[in-house]
Amino acid sequence: MRLATATTLALAVSTGFAGCIGSEEQARQAELKAQHAELKAEQAEAAANRARAAAQQAQIAADRAQKAVEDATREINRVAEHLNRMDQTQGTNE
Repeated sequence: MRLATATTLALAVSTGFAGCIGSEEQARQAELKAQHAELKAEQAEAAANRARAAAQQAQIAADRAQKAVEDATREINRVAEHLNRMDQTQGTNE
């Protein structure tokens, strides 16, 4: 959508310059500037897409890390409970 707007703007600017001023060189320069702006917009959009993908990958990694922490905590609690039962059993046997 933004690219179509930039292209339309480029044509409007170049046509406007050519019609009002009558200078082909100014119209050409305006069109080149518009094309350059369009290229920059495309590059910015691509960079935003890459950043969005990287953020999604980071979120996936964070979710996996959180699950690993939760799993490890459950295992630690399970082992601690088992050791407590063993201590209680040894205490009653003595």
